[in-house]
Amino acid sequence: MAFPKFSLKKKENKNFLLIEIGLEVVNMAKLSVDPEPIIEETSRKKFSALEDMFNASIEAIDELAGKVTDIPKKAILGVSGGPIRTETTVAQYTRPDPNEAISGEEVEKVLEEVSAKEESGELKLFFSTIASAKIDGTKVSNPIGIKGEKADLSCFIAYKHPEELAVFDKLVDEIDMELEKIIPTSFAVAKLMLKKGNENALLFRLGSNRSEVAHLLGGHINRIVQFDLGVSNPELLLEGFELVVEEAVREEKPELIWLYPDSSEVDMTDIKDKLLHLPWKDFGFHKDPRISFDKVSDVDAAEDTGLLALSLEITS
Repeated sequence: MAFPKFSLKKKENKNFLLIEIGLEVVNMAKLSVDPEPIIEETSRKKFSALEDMFNASIEAIDELAGKVTDIPKKAILGVSGGPIRTETTVAQYTRPDPNEAISGEEVEKVLEEVSAKEESGELKLFFSTIASAKIDGTKVSNPIGIKGEKADLSCFIAYKHPEELAVFDKLVDEIDMELEKIIPTSFAVAKLMLKKGNENALLFRLGSNRSEVAHLLGGHINRIVQFDLGVSNPELLLEGFELVVEEAVREEKPELIWLYPDSSEVDMTDIKDKLLHLPWKDFGFHKDPRISFDKVSDVDAAEDTGLLALSLEITS
């Protein structure tokens, strides 16, 4: 089975199975889309290592099957944690026929060309998409169908280790689902926050022993970074956090630093207190960034943020 790399075409309205592989927990949900998208039921199972992820996923779908009348055939898979390398490259070019609308094929060709130029090393490409675009200097959310001469396409590319992708492949085959899309969950969450007007931000997903951060820069997703530090050791986590901030401020100082938990068991009290008292001026801030631990308004629980973000992917 080959993972779909491009996520540019709209999907038909059907029910979906949402599979969200978090930092230390597998979340699953049935998403009904008629008359509008709504998450019906959820299930969760914890895991501690890549070797446990597969069994946790099977247990989660078994639990979900006991709560719903049927499990949708089509699935969207969101992944967090584990080694990941991301690249953002802006492809700038002059289109030969400005009066011809940009097609999906044109965009996919650009993504293929950009991906071919990147050095993946031991990692394997599993996701690529257009994060943002400008056509003749005008910013658009989706370039497909737009006419123009000068195109600036911000291409976001993500790589993971083949052995981790093999586990996802095994899971897809085991539960016999049709995988519509595989996407870094942090990318989907970043898109959610961009829609809320946050253009320069650091979005931290916190687990007990792992964390992941998405960096929003100038209205697009710049990078995703994962590290093996979590709230179980707030002192070391703060050091990792400071390194991420130092890297981010080299380009532009984030206006928002937002944190959300990987699961309901994650206690963010200690790290919250440390961040609120961090000497931001030492990082070059003239004004302290806004620090938020508030859940997004569309979810009942903050740990459902990833599922919510994936549910919005059916119209992306």
